[in-house]
Amino acid sequence: MGLRYKNQNDFNCFFATTTFQDWKEYGNVPGMYEALAGSLAFCLEKYEANLIGYVFMPNHIHLLLVIDGSELSSFMRDYKKYIAQKAKTDLGIKEKKIWMPRYDRVVIVDKNLILTKLNYIHNNPVKAKLVSDQQKWKWSSAGDYFSDSESQLKISKDWQ
Repeated sequence: MGLRYKNQNDFNCFFATTTFQDWKEYGNVPGMYEALAGSLAFCLEKYEANLIGYVFMPNHIHLLLVIDGSELSSFMRDYKKYIAQKAKTDLGIKEKKIWMPRYDRVVIVDKNLILTKLNYIHNNPVKAKLVSDQQKWKWSSAGDYFSDSESQLKISKDWQ
């Protein structure tokens, strides 16, 4: 069972989703996925967080994180802020806002929910018809779980 909008300070595992402004497909901008990965790696280190799973989609991202709940909001703020700055300075995006103002989070309270969310994350590119097999989407953690390949980011499997 997951908990939506409960006091996140009492938890340490979250399924977080954030969306580009007006569902624009900024992920299709050359260099955006690399910027998303670089910023995520930086924030993971800064906040001493672990990444269980992720997917970068053209118009949104999903993260499955182990992080001190009291730091989740700061993590997401810093992550989105860095990407917004990079988008304007390096990727040629001129819009004032590139992110929707909020992010969604679900508290993960057991391993079954981790598996459910990982399945959802990894099937996102297939459902969107970006690939026919979830392992073929480069910007996902699917390869870490279902093949010998590794994703673009370090994945923590300590939860298993």
